[in-house]
Amino acid sequence: MRQKFRIHKAESNKGVLDFSHLLDAPAGKHGFVESRNGHFYFEDGTRARFIGFNVAARSNTPDHVTADKMAERFASMGVNIIRLHAADGPIGDEPGSWSSCREAPLIDYESGSSRKFHKEGLDRFDYFAAKLKEKGIYLHIDLIVSREFMEADKLDYPGGAPSCIKRHAMYNERLIELQKEYAKALLHHVNPYTGLALIDDPAVVTVQINNEDSAIKWPMEADAGEQMKPYRDEVQKRFNEYLLMKYYTRERLKEAWTYEGVCALGEEEDPVQGTVRGVQGGFYQPENDPNGPWDGECGPARYADFMEFGISMNRKFYQMMKDYLHSIGVKVPIVTSNLIAGAADVYGHTDGDLMENNSYFNHPLLPVEGNTYLTVGPSEYVSTNPLTMQKGVGSMSTTLLSLGSVAIVGGKPFMLSEWNEYGLHPFHSTAFVHTIAYACLNDWDGLILYNHHTSENWDDQPADEVLNVFDVYNDPAVICQWGFLASVFLKGLVSTAKNLIDVVYTQNDLRTLPKFHSMPSTFFPYISATRNVFLDGGDAYQGHADIAVNAGFLNGADLRDAKHGVYYAWSEYRDAQRRFKEENRLTRAAKGTREIQAGVHLGEQAVVFDDIASIAGDGDYRAFAKLMDQAMKEWGVLPEGTGYVDGKLISDTGEMVFDPEHSRYTIHTPHCAYFSGAPEETILLSDKVSIQSRNERISISLLPVGEGGLKEAKEYVLTAMGVSGMDEAACSAGPEMMGMTFTAVEFKGKLYAETLEGVLCVKAKEAVLEILNPVGDVLAELNGEQAGEQVRFALNGEVPGVQYHLIIK
Repeated sequence: MRQKFRIHKAESNKGVLDFSHLLDAPAGKHGFVESRNGHFYFEDGTRARFIGFNVAARSNTPDHVTADKMAERFASMGVNIIRLHAADGPIGDEPGSWSSCREAPLIDYESGSSRKFHKEGLDRFDYFAAKLKEKGIYLHIDLIVSREFMEADKLDYPGGAPSCIKRHAMYNERLIELQKEYAKALLHHVNPYTGLALIDDPAVVTVQINNEDSAIKWPMEADAGEQMKPYRDEVQKRFNEYLLMKYYTRERLKEAWTYEGVCALGEEEDPVQGTVRGVQGGFYQPENDPNGPWDGECGPARYADFMEFGISMNRKFYQMMKDYLHSIGVKVPIVTSNLIAGAADVYGHTDGDLMENNSYFNHPLLPVEGNTYLTVGPSEYVSTNPLTMQKGVGSMSTTLLSLGSVAIVGGKPFMLSEWNEYGLHPFHSTAFVHTIAYACLNDWDGLILYNHHTSENWDDQPADEVLNVFDVYNDPAVICQWGFLASVFLKGLVSTAKNLIDVVYTQNDLRTLPKFHSMPSTFFPYISATRNVFLDGGDAYQGHADIAVNAGFLNGADLRDAKHGVYYAWSEYRDAQRRFKEENRLTRAAKGTREIQAGVHLGEQAVVFDDIASIAGDGDYRAFAKLMDQAMKEWGVLPEGTGYVDGKLISDTGEMVFDPEHSRYTIHTPHCAYFSGAPEETILLSDKVSIQSRNERISISLLPVGEGGLKEAKEYVLTAMGVSGMDEAACSAGPEMMGMTFTAVEFKGKLYAETLEGVLCVKAKEAVLEILNPVGDVLAELNGEQAGEQVRFALNGEVPGVQYHLIIK
């Protein structure tokens, strides 16, 4: 039953919903965080995992009362990390806007410069950081995110540079100097409330050099204002200088960019004159068909050289900034950036001590007008099949897990620094538990949801309305499941995978990006732990994963030393310039195998696909998954009953089953249980607890209270909710853009959540069920009816609570 709901962003949890026991206060008591053996550890050897929220822009400088309340609220939820995000934003006067508040911005923009801190803003920032630390909450520190450079900053060119410029701050030397100056000022400033500078505070987990930036992914026309033209020209000049360094003359460049008599270099283009075009990028690294038109707008040769150039610029900038940060005393792992989705872009960010990525589902198109959001779909997460979602679309269609997995690199910790399913589809609760549980399977190190709230005050955002889908503080699907999320991740209640799969990239693979490049991440991370490996010295893989899968953009990786190898190639050439056709690689790999279907060969060590395009070239990867399941089971890697079974994706631990064709996702471990989607006749959560639900969609979690498992527990926290959102939300047809149909979702009315309607069955002689509000107050107490060996609680949904305290007496 749909019930009106209220969730106040600053009210702390209590009773069984108080998850502060998951924290170990104060933050930093185990010493500095270090990167060791591909994971986070504290100095004393304790493994470290982090789960929490971003707080963006004006939220970084709350008044002291708000800081006290928010630190208490976060701790009571089990949050152990806060990303202090975009604290450098310019001033804005609209409440709740993605900007700094006028009375206390971190940067004193009203001084005419972006080089000074605002006294009140800095005090608030310090106090908030100290309160978080006191509660056991660690800090993720950003450097440049949304800084607006001012004319008084003494830039190289007239005027300033607007907020959120991309790419240019990685090229221009004056902008780089200003970033260094800001980093030193922020990190060396001594917080009067802790007595420590950030460089000396073990409550800091990591320092991020920049946000969502890269030398390659943004178009030359980005930041198209006239004041940015000199910066755009600087990038153009650098690319042409790179071409001259590589080819020396226009004639040699023309020769290299010519294939079968077709030249990709325009008559008007000359590197000496600085007129050779770069690649038109986008929000992510643009795709490139290695078999596409040679002289197209983004032909293979032009793309390959621009990727080489972009990688070199990324690595030059990040190596220099990392060295600088260490030189001024930074002791914690340093991360380069995030929002990276292509092989060249990922590789160009590997000089950090850890990897991060941002991953979203049903993300609205920006900018947003009012409370109406344009999105493709919106899609229901539990029925989105990762194996078919890219059919006819390509890598822009993705899940939270699949996109995140693209940036995982062997030997480095991994965090999602931003992620969300924005609630534009009313049944979106699956996405949060789904992502956390697969993070456990893949042994990730942190997840930081975007964004808790955008305000400097504790009492100026409504508890019963969603005014901004980017703020999740009152989304029931997030907040009412958060204690379960934090417990599962921080306590490791879902097991790590039994097997490790490496996706292997050669240096040549980095010079192209096929439309269906992310195929491995749509299958393997749902089954086993998956990471990416980049070969720097030759094409031979020499790792120790259970399975090595060639990325296969081009035809080059040698997997003979792998325990088991998966071979295919989207191009018959070894190189993006189509100079060297590979005649023998796949044939050699298939020696000693048998043909299990036309063009697919399986042996004791290898599976070889002669023509991967015929198997997966339309973006439907189900045939690939079925063949991989067969191979992995013949190799003894996957136990029977796991893998790809009757359309279900079943983890190699057997604990998770994702059945998108029937809109169901389940977790069963000794320590927790979860069901989400279309209810079965009886939902079995444990040997004691089951539910019969009349809801069309339902998400149910079961967590024991205390340290024991489900079997021996006498008390449980149970969450059961259906759809949620705004009760008058309306969808209408939106525009056609980028070859996709958008839907306009308008949020109106008041906040609601759908309560459980059905029967809760407990194997016990006596049991009590308390229905709770979102912070743990008891709304009602029910005594069930005895029915044989069970106690049955009939729930009509009339009590407005989706969380329960089950007590077996």
